Amino acid sequence: MKLHQGLKSIVCLLSMLLSAATSFAQEEVPEETTNPPLVRVELRQDILAPYKERRDNHGLYLAFDYEVLNLKNYVSTLDGLSYGEMFGESEIPLLRASIDYKYNMSLGSLAVGLDYAQGELSQQVSGVDRTLSVTRYGVGLKYVADMIADEPYVAPYIGINFWQMDLSETSPTDSFSGTTQIGYNYTLGLMVQLNWLDPATAQGGAFAWGLENTFLDLYITQYAQTSDSTDPNTETDLLYGAGLRLEF
Repeated sequence: MKLHQGLKSIVCLLSMLLSAATSFAQEEVPEETTNPPLVRVELRQDILAPYKERRDNHGLYLAFDYEVLNLKNYVSTLDGLSYGEMFGESEIPLLRASIDYKYNMSLGSLAVGLDYAQGELSQQVSGVDRTLSVTRYGVGLKYVADMIADEPYVAPYIGINFWQMDLSETSPTDSFSGTTQIGYNYTLGLMVQLNWLDPATAQGGAFAWGLENTFLDLYITQYAQTSDSTDPNTETDLLYGAGLRLEF
């Protein structure tokens, strides 16, 4: 009799444990456990990869240049003196800044952007001070052959700029200022990559700022007459310029 009651107690205990286990298994599992949130992983650009592999389809140029300007055909509006009579062989130093959107292709890249340049030349003519100031602003288009090698150690380019000039001339007794119509100049240049001078700094700049390349920019350019024959003559011989170009 006692054995029978003991078995009944064991069976009852087992039934309770089985019921509890079944209830626990059937409890609703939290949604975040069954459907964990997705995690998006973005890998940083491989800054050690060759330029051909690491560059995107789109980029940006930021440039600062020094350019000389000799308006040998300019004639003074004040008294009819020629550029040579006023300034001899002296050249107007132009400081230029430009920004370009860059589209990268398999055969090189196209860049289009805005530029602004300003310069001034002062000199004495027969004891009289003369000053000619130039401000130039416009748009430019260039093709750059920067896919010759895995790295653009040298990148030749050709370009054309369309601009207007603000010209200002002063003497001790008189002054003149005016704005030309649209003119243009074409450019042939060569960009020399400077990353190899300090690879560690170049890689750090790419990682922190997206700076792909730093170039020494060397070029020659020639100006044409504007679209208005009544404007001062802006035609020039071949001129030279140099600067620093950053590619992002």
